[in-house]
Amino acid sequence: MIPNIFHFIYFYPDKVRENEFNLTHYLCIKSAHDLNRPAKMYLHTNREPQMSPWWERIKEKLELNIIKPPEKVFDRELRHPAHKSDVARIYILKEIGGIYLDLDIICKKPFSPLMNYKFVMGKEGFIKTNGLCNGVIFSEKNAEFLNLWLEEFRYFRSTGFDKYWAEISVKRSYKLAKKHPDLIHIEPYYSFHYPLYYSRDLKKLFEKNIDYKKAYCHHLWENASKEKYLSKLTPEIIKTVDTTFNVIARKFL
Repeated sequence: MIPNIFHFIYFYPDKVRENEFNLTHYLCIKSAHDLNRPAKMYLHTNREPQMSPWWERIKEKLELNIIKPPEKVFDRELRHPAHKSDVARIYILKEIGGIYLDLDIICKKPFSPLMNYKFVMGKEGFIKTNGLCNGVIFSEKNAEFLNLWLEEFRYFRSTGFDKYWAEISVKRSYKLAKKHPDLIHIEPYYSFHYPLYYSRDLKKLFEKNIDYKKAYCHHLWENASKEKYLSKLTPEIIKTVDTTFNVIARKFL
C-alpha cells in the first residue's frame, strides 16, 4: 500500500528571484493537501524559497527538507536541474515512499482509489503514447520498479534539452512497465497528463472551460505554459474567468 505522504522537489538557482515560488505552485500544493489530507507533505529543495507571499501562506503545511541536488547518477553527469530532480525523486521514493508530484500538477479529485497498488504512473500521450510521464509517481517504499528504473540511468546521456531529454524518465520507464507489468499499475492518458503541452492542448486548459471528469489531476506543463498563461494569472482572474484550470484552482485560493 502506498503511504499518504506527498513529495515536491524544486532546485532553486543560487540567485534569489522575486516570486520564485509563485501562485501556481501554491495552488498545486494546496489542491493536493485539501483533496488528499496527507499524513505529511515535503518540499525537497536546496534552499527555502524567498520573497514569496505564496510560500508564506503554504509553508506551514510542508516539511522543508534541504538537500543537495545530485550532480551524478552512477558515473553519468547530471547537467540540467530537471534531470537532477528526476534522479532525486527516485531516491526519495525509495527511502520514504508516497506520491511525488511536479509543482505544476493541479489536483482535481482524491487519489484514494490508487493507493492500494505498489507503484503507479500514467501514460503521456493521447493517440500515440510517448511513455510514462514522471510528473506523477505513486510508490511503496523501496518499490521493485524503482530499483529497476534507477538501473536504467546507467545509460543516461542527455546534456540538457536535447533529443535524449526524456529517454530514461519517460521512454525507458514505459519499456520497463511493458516488461514487468506485475510491478506497476498504469493509468490511462486522461488520469494525470491530459491535455498535453502542445499549444492547442494548452488552450483547452487556459482558454476553454472543459470538465474532464475522469481526470485525477492536470499537468500544467509550466515550461510551455508559463509565459503565455501562468505568469499572467492573478487571484482575481482565477475567481472570475471560467477556464478548465481556473474553475478547479479557485477552490483552493
